[in-house]
Amino acid sequence: MTQKKGIIELVAVVVEFCSTLESTDKMTKKEFIERTHKLLSLLYMKTAVLSSNSEADDFCEKFVTEKDWEMIRSAVEAKLGSHDHYIHITEPDNFTSGDSVETCLSECFADIYQDARNFAEQCKDTSDEGLEAAAAEFFMNYKLYWGTRALALMSEFHNLLYASDTTIDKDE
Repeated sequence: MTQKKGIIELVAVVVEFCSTLESTDKMTKKEFIERTHKLLSLLYMKTAVLSSNSEADDFCEKFVTEKDWEMIRSAVEAKLGSHDHYIHITEPDNFTSGDSVETCLSECFADIYQDARNFAEQCKDTSDEGLEAAAAEFFMNYKLYWGTRALALMSEFHNLLYASDTTIDKDE
């Protein structure tokens, strides 16, 4: 698979992921958990197989505002209700020290959304070089920041979906 084809496939998953988060209020809790569990898996996998040949630079435009981030966080918090609890995440820079960050699930979603939406917007109407730069930044953020959050969310949702004593059906 060519790098450009991989980026285009990733953009398709990113757009679907962002669209899902932007329409959280139109789904039941169970639908949200099932859908985002699958999309996070795809997003993680499609990003992991990228081979970034270029270095990320600080010149990629940012599109997501603090208001956008908060809108996603609060929508996910409202959807998850009591399932929006705090988790501990060990980021790559803190792996050897064992230090972790405490964050709630809705903040993890908002953090991933921020990088994903910025990436999707950066890829609109751009050259191959622009695609490579946007992908390099997205891949760097995946490695250092949101990849661990995606794994934590997938683990939490896996348990919610498949535990024998799950309560998500009752919390619609």
